[in-house]
Amino acid sequence: MSAHKPPMTTVLRQPSQSQGARRLPGFELVTQVNTPIGQDRPFEAKSALREAFASELQVLEQESQARGLAEGREEAARQARVELTKALAQQEQQWLKKEAALRSALESERARLGEVVEALTQHHKQLLTSMEPVVGRVALAVVARWLGQQGSTRSLVADLARQAIEEYRVTGLMRIRIASADHEALLRLGPEDPLLGVLQVDPDAVAGSCVIDFEGGQLDAGLDTQWAKVKALLLSDTLGDSRVASA
Repeated sequence: MSAHKPPMTTVLRQPSQSQGARRLPGFELVTQVNTPIGQDRPFEAKSALREAFASELQVLEQESQARGLAEGREEAARQARVELTKALAQQEQQWLKKEAALRSALESERARLGEVVEALTQHHKQLLTSMEPVVGRVALAVVARWLGQQGSTRSLVADLARQAIEEYRVTGLMRIRIASADHEALLRLGPEDPLLGVLQVDPDAVAGSCVIDFEGGQLDAGLDTQWAKVKALLLSDTLGDSRVASA
């Protein structure tokens, strides 16, 4: 008996399965094989986009690097300006402090110099005061010597100068200014006198004047000055003797 053959137009259908029935392995295999292929498509699209815009991306990257370098240089320059300004301000403060210290030291030295000048002035006054009796003794010695000798053989001004130099112990460089008449008299009476080497004719000097310039100052040994000192000395001695006698 021959088997029944279905007609050519008949569609074969697989029997429906229940939920607990097993699935055919063919559908699972197709699904498992097709799944990775669908997942690779986004990666391929990204690669294609990256290749298409590679030059644009490179330009953007270069511009970003250049912009970063420019910003870095600008920031470095700004920091350098800030540090330079700060350093200049600190240096200016140090200079101001040094200037103030130097000004203070200068004022101190100026005040000290003023004190020294004042002390020297007072010492000079005291020295002149203490020298007054010596001046009187010089005049007395010269007068006594001159009275014991002939006035026509010696120069009174020269004797005054010598006595003053001896009493005051004047040494070193000196210059003795006298009148022209006294200079001519000394040339006539003592042409070999050693004082001629330091004598100088003063056109404004009167007869009998004698001014000695030396390193320590100036000394007036003129005749008029000596007579005044003699008078003051004699008066002071007279008053002193009268006080002692009355005591």
